Amino acid sequence: MRKRWWVAGGVALLLGMGAGTAQWWSSQAGERALVRLTERLDAQPGWQASRHEVEHGWRHSSGVLRLAADAPAGHAPFDIVLPYRMRHGLLATRLDGEIELPRMDESRWQTSEAPTWHATYRTLTREMTGRLVWSTATLRGEAASRARLGAGELTLSGHVGDVRYHLHSAPSRLTRENGGILSGELDVQGRFRGDARRFHHTLSLSLAELRLLGGAPFALENVSHEADIRLDDDALHYRGEGRVGSVVVGGEQVASGRLALSLTDVDGEAVRTLIAHMRDQAVASAENDTVAPGTVDWERLTPVLVALLQDSPRLILSSLQVSSEAFGVDSRAHGEMMLDGDDLAPLAARSVTTPAFWRHLQRRLNGRVTLRDAPPLLSLYLGLSPDTSRLEFRVSQGEWQVNGQALRW
Repeated sequence: MRKRWWVAGGVALLLGMGAGTAQWWSSQAGERALVRLTERLDAQPGWQASRHEVEHGWRHSSGVLRLAADAPAGHAPFDIVLPYRMRHGLLATRLDGEIELPRMDESRWQTSEAPTWHATYRTLTREMTGRLVWSTATLRGEAASRARLGAGELTLSGHVGDVRYHLHSAPSRLTRENGGILSGELDVQGRFRGDARRFHHTLSLSLAELRLLGGAPFALENVSHEADIRLDDDALHYRGEGRVGSVVVGGEQVASGRLALSLTDVDGEAVRTLIAHMRDQAVASAENDTVAPGTVDWERLTPVLVALLQDSPRLILSSLQVSSEAFGVDSRAHGEMMLDGDDLAPLAARSVTTPAFWRHLQRRLNGRVTLRDAPPLLSLYLGLSPDTSRLEFRVSQGEWQVNGQALRW
């Protein structure tokens, strides 16, 4: 009997030591994950990330994460403060906190409660899930401009190199003296796999409405967009589809439409060079007081943009559909366009800001587009018989034809 108690006590002791070791290891793993996250944020151009008031324990930790953005010349600094609390479990670490904007003037930024967030880091798989929630907020700007941002939430899940996200927001409104814009309920979700050099990004967006306020009444309703974007060693590839359920003018539905297209053969290394160039430009603008915000060095950017064309990019119009009962239109189109990437030196010798650049670029355009059930008014405008229902657009070295006739824009 005594022997059994010794065995049971030994097992209990081993289990306790194992649990304690697992608890210590979990707390260390959670702390290291937060350190890595801070370092990654700090490495992002235009941002500085640091931690303060750090208290680390086996079961509980706390601190303050501060993110500061480089402000362009003439603009006030902007930073975000994230007080956080961590609870270390055997297999996961849980974090939660609020978001503070210490430099935001309370007379300009008003909200019923501060945004809150919480996250879970799983020790064994290194996966993280997080959720950010915010309430309706009002931002007052210059003169009579005012923005009302709808309440919403953002969720993230996954690990470095594979992240899923889902954003949902209530309607928002931007008003000015002469009008404004109303953005309806918004839902965006997607997945990003890879890094800045190679990635695969899929997303789906839906917007209940986009309405102009003041002036002529105009709105787009039931807008959606789906996209698949991939950057590999060789090229950037895009495939997308957009829909507009209703185009409303003066309270009346006048049209609806759908567009599906893809872009291929955009040189991959040139895309990476362009991204790096634009990032460096943004950092230089923030650090140099003599450079106006948003300034672009077009002379240096021209050869970078030209390099995108070296594989002869193709834009493929898989489907275009426009329907309107009000105007008796139900037209469909498909086609393909290509920019010739041979011998780019003459194009690169011209600045992208000059008309000569765009004339030379136009002469590199080749392709065709077929439009079926064309509106009679369009056929008449193009100099064809109004009962011409099929239009064949062709372009060769920048010269356009429609149904075999020269097209004059």
